[in-house]
Amino acid sequence: MIGISMALLLVGIFLSAFFSGNETGLYRASRVRLVMDGLDGDWVSRYLLKLANNPTLFVATTLVGNNVANYLTSLAIVLLTRTVYLNDSGLAEVMAPILFAPFLFVYGELLPKHLFYNAPNRLLRRGGVLFLGFTLIFTPVAVILWGLARLLETILGKSPDKVRLMLARQELQEVLVEGQQAGILHPTQRHLGQNFFLVASNPVRTVCTPLAKTLPIALGTKNSVAIRHARKHQLADIPICQASRSNILGYVRTIDLLLANDPNKEIKTVLPMTEIPDGEVFGEAVLRMQTNRETIARVVRKEGQTIGLLSIDQLTDPLLKGPLGSLRR
Repeated sequence: MIGISMALLLVGIFLSAFFSGNETGLYRASRVRLVMDGLDGDWVSRYLLKLANNPTLFVATTLVGNNVANYLTSLAIVLLTRTVYLNDSGLAEVMAPILFAPFLFVYGELLPKHLFYNAPNRLLRRGGVLFLGFTLIFTPVAVILWGLARLLETILGKSPDKVRLMLARQELQEVLVEGQQAGILHPTQRHLGQNFFLVASNPVRTVCTPLAKTLPIALGTKNSVAIRHARKHQLADIPICQASRSNILGYVRTIDLLLANDPNKEIKTVLPMTEIPDGEVFGEAVLRMQTNRETIARVVRKEGQTIGLLSIDQLTDPLLKGPLGSLRR
């Protein structure tokens, strides 16, 4: 009986350390490294990446695993106490868990969490197959817990997406810092990347100029009037409208009007504007306008209605904050 009790005790401590460490490791692991290992054909890394991207599932698995470990540990202590103290085990059964708690805390919780915190990817990779096995075994209970978590998210209106994005940004910023320390990235590149991550997921409707605040001029306006308008409002690109400001036809560049050197010539032709959906995120808009070499674009709703204008400066200024402020044009 003592042998069985000791075996259960060791298994319980091992499971407690395993699940506690893996829980910390999955929060701490670098998704970038998991992706790279997965692309190299490592199926364990691909599985771990799926778990890292679905925290509800792996938290449910570790929760069930820790409860099993605690039950086995408690059972082993009780069996061992009854075996040693055959006649009077009442007081011993009470005191044994209390005396054993510090040992379990250090070796079943604190030490494994510390190890996985400092080497998450390496330790997760080594125990990935075993964790996969427990995930399959605990699937029925984990699915119930996952469903309850989703139900609470629906009722409370809370979603883990923002937390995931925050963790992803932190991981990417750590990669940039490590790249600079290794001499791969210049400090300017790191600051640019960090600024980009802060605004990349924002929709363009939050930064564009509302249509009511735009400063267009009518088609057929003389060059001299358009140039004065551009100088007054410091416009490199002048929106051109017809009949009303809501009917934006395109734009002309101030530099083209100056080079034409014909103040009495009327504006008859305009450059077309790229249309950007109002829900398009900041990062995609930057790539689109830079690829098309556009300096101004029209922001439109799904039905095609123009809600504002977006200049390349409105997209680049947030990227040039902090130490990069001197690079603004």
